[in-house]
Amino acid sequence: MPKPTLSRQLHPLRAGTEAARRLLRGAALALFGLGLAMAPGTARAQQVPGDTPAFHDVGGRIMIDYSALTLTSGGDFDLMGVHYLQNINEWLSFGVGASAPIAGGNYGGFFAADVTLHAQRDIGRNFFVNAGVAVGAGAGGASVNGIRRLSGEGFYTRAYAGIGYHLRRFSFGVNYSRVAISGSELNDSALNVFVQVPFSFAVGRYRDAGRVLSADAFRAPRHENIVSLQYNHVRQINPTGLYQGDIGFASTQFTHFHNPTLYSYFAVDIGATGLLWYNQAHGGVGGRVALGRNVNLYAQLGIGSGGWVTDTIDTGSGFIIYPKVTLEYLWGNGLGTTLSAGYFYAPFGTSRNWTVGLGLNYHLSHPERRGGGALAGADYTLRGIRLHTFGRITSPIYYNGRESEGLTMLALQADYMLNERWYLAGQIAAATNAFRGFAGYAEGFFGVGWQTRPYVGGRLQGYAQVLYGLNDVGVDPAREVGALLYPAIGVNYHLNERVSLYGQLGATISLGRYMNASMTNSWRNTSIGLGMTYRFALPTRS
Repeated sequence: MPKPTLSRQLHPLRAGTEAARRLLRGAALALFGLGLAMAPGTARAQQVPGDTPAFHDVGGRIMIDYSALTLTSGGDFDLMGVHYLQNINEWLSFGVGASAPIAGGNYGGFFAADVTLHAQRDIGRNFFVNAGVAVGAGAGGASVNGIRRLSGEGFYTRAYAGIGYHLRRFSFGVNYSRVAISGSELNDSALNVFVQVPFSFAVGRYRDAGRVLSADAFRAPRHENIVSLQYNHVRQINPTGLYQGDIGFASTQFTHFHNPTLYSYFAVDIGATGLLWYNQAHGGVGGRVALGRNVNLYAQLGIGSGGWVTDTIDTGSGFIIYPKVTLEYLWGNGLGTTLSAGYFYAPFGTSRNWTVGLGLNYHLSHPERRGGGALAGADYTLRGIRLHTFGRITSPIYYNGRESEGLTMLALQADYMLNERWYLAGQIAAATNAFRGFAGYAEGFFGVGWQTRPYVGGRLQGYAQVLYGLNDVGVDPAREVGALLYPAIGVNYHLNERVSLYGQLGATISLGRYMNASMTNSWRNTSIGLGMTYRFALPTRS
């Protein structure tokens, strides 16, 4: 009988060590989210006539930062980040964000997403000190093989500390930051410049969802806000990369007006057809002109970062410029249909593209009155919203019948309550470890869910949901598994009016073989998730 080799003897130890690392990483992601649940909230209540306080102001900051980095190989790299940080108390905030390259190196399409814990204290004379730590997932590269070098295992970490200065409408400063992805060439410290813009808005109690109030009963939005969903068809112009075809974007945009005509926006585009999981994020400014009572024309100019793998679609360092026009027809109750056309290009690469899109606009708030301010007498309905941040750990994954190591993922899910029991859900998750040697595994789902009545003194609530979506298996379209079904059950344990512990147990099953006769790939696994939930009621126009 042959004697076991040392590598065989060590295999169970290595497997156990890797499992322990995944469990610790998942626990870190979960505990990071639970930090918000354990901290006291600081919210200023707004009184509703004839009732107990029904609203509170949510405050925080949008933080934009830039770092010029050097890879361990000596190559140039940079990251621009955008983060939404919501206050927990007077000095601590928690949020989510993303970072991507714009000018350093040749890594268009690299993308990192994280959850961040941020501390900040004023020290006098408009100066403040701040520090933070972030964990998440990141992946990308100049080529398919380059993904392994730049992205390693995919586990992204960032820590920073520094000083800033308050101006009237924004703050700016300098931090010293450390950015790394485990097992990759990205592991460097550098000075980081940042800008912060404060925000504040009114939200209601989650239990008041469904109530209708007039704009006079609370601090109604002074300016319009719009959420847009679109499908954009992208036609490449004389492409030079390995992928020569069209791309279909699933796009979402948030638009905030500063007066009746001028607005700023932030948008994300994800490849849903053609080149799956192409990604880009961009923001900028625009203007609106009314062509008729129900017809509006929008024109905007944005900048951002996007791509896939640089030799597949050449966006160079990732920097893109994206002008776009949109025609809107309003049907009523804030809902509009849109037709758009745009052109985005990468100045530091060869990518040039036309876009044509169809979509929907949902006007969250009423138009402002002449001279500014909320429209008097306008009605608002409180819509129940739940935001979940949690770590997900999967079982071993069976891909084409072969067992592969499981994944540790950072997941974000948003629920929109239709009534007390039913809700719509959307979830996106990114792996913090590599799948079969490649970082960047991601999943995206949408679907419907149902929840029980509250039990145990109103604190415990169960739910079941069925989501449909796609995953990003790897670098070759031939490896894709098609559509996924993700049924899940779980519980919410409500710590207080706004914050809950969140647990989820689910299974992921590929449907590609049943929907496409030519597809033979398959995928299945189970997963468990733990994190936190933030609940509130968002006032939207009735």
